[in-house]
Amino acid sequence: MNHKYRINLDWKRLASRIVMPNQRVLVLGPSDAGKSTFCRYLIDYACAASLKVALVDADVGQSQIGPPTTIGMKLFDPGPDGAAPHLPFGGHENGTATNQKNSDTKTEQIEDRKKNRSSELYHKADALYFVGAVSPQRNLLPILTGTRLMVDAGLNAGADFTVIDTTGYVHDGAAITLKQQKIDLIRPHHLVCIGRSRDLERIVACYSDLNHPTIHYLLPHKLVRTKSSEARKRNRKAKFEAYFSESELQTISYEQIRGARTSFFNGRIANQKEIEILTRLTEEEIIYAEWRQRTLSLIARRNLPQSATKNLKNYLSLSFTAVETPAYFKQRLVGMVNEEGETLAIGIIEKMDFQNQNLNIRCEPGIAAKIKVLQFGDYKFTGKQ
Repeated sequence: MNHKYRINLDWKRLASRIVMPNQRVLVLGPSDAGKSTFCRYLIDYACAASLKVALVDADVGQSQIGPPTTIGMKLFDPGPDGAAPHLPFGGHENGTATNQKNSDTKTEQIEDRKKNRSSELYHKADALYFVGAVSPQRNLLPILTGTRLMVDAGLNAGADFTVIDTTGYVHDGAAITLKQQKIDLIRPHHLVCIGRSRDLERIVACYSDLNHPTIHYLLPHKLVRTKSSEARKRNRKAKFEAYFSESELQTISYEQIRGARTSFFNGRIANQKEIEILTRLTEEEIIYAEWRQRTLSLIARRNLPQSATKNLKNYLSLSFTAVETPAYFKQRLVGMVNEEGETLAIGIIEKMDFQNQNLNIRCEPGIAAKIKVLQFGDYKFTGKQ
């Protein structure tokens, strides 16, 4: 939904009960139920109450805070004491008036400015965690880790009130486990379930007799429209294009960084003589290799047959081997982490320069020199997703 959200009395009644200092609200529901819209409403309501709000966006596929593949946190400050509160999304009373089919030019211009401001606020995150995928499936641990870290980042930044938006992944056993583990890890004071489906009730049933959290149900927003998979892909593409619109190609040496979620950039780089020996042993051109405690990670010009990898492992008495081709790196998204362990940005690996032992990465200007760790994700950037 866009910035022109509309509310109902149920929203107002619930907000009046849950919007108060030192509260965490986790919003659950299937896709296209209006979760993000309700989160915007809570933010405006909390800012109107002069609370400093942290929004944690854990929807890695349709991110509003930061680019897709990440979990983002953004702070919303109501403004200085004594001044009228700043309401980021147009005000918690937005939409309560009667619809007007025709609006004058001035009103349209104001709405356009609100839309642009809303898009800008949503795009820029105050903290990021790189998951490296656009679906929680097969990425449950990074989703849990990132959500907890972003909640902590908001609290450490002084947030009085925290809203956690989630994906629409609620429909199978893994989804139920993910949501329950997230509840246990975050310990929200309130669970807001938008819709009362069997899936949602399976998620929250085990908490229904506990003092904490309090469970609330809302009907899906009546103005929500179902998005097709193609529409979701177009949305991701637009967000990636916006994120990388001012990026530039930068160089990072292999020696500068360590690799996370990958077998590379953590060992001793093989010398030319060793590369030649590995090429003879595999009968394929090896262009890069690393050694580390009876493990070998190498990059071959072409895929190695399984027999060659097995023979190499046995001949060198290795406990582990990892074999990739240059295509593994090409256009792969990576999280870019500084020495404090903070994700500063995401980048696209454009080229591996094996001769000079450098990576060419497209990323935010001025970021490359600060990076100590590259986190490898599953997502390959093609500009089409």
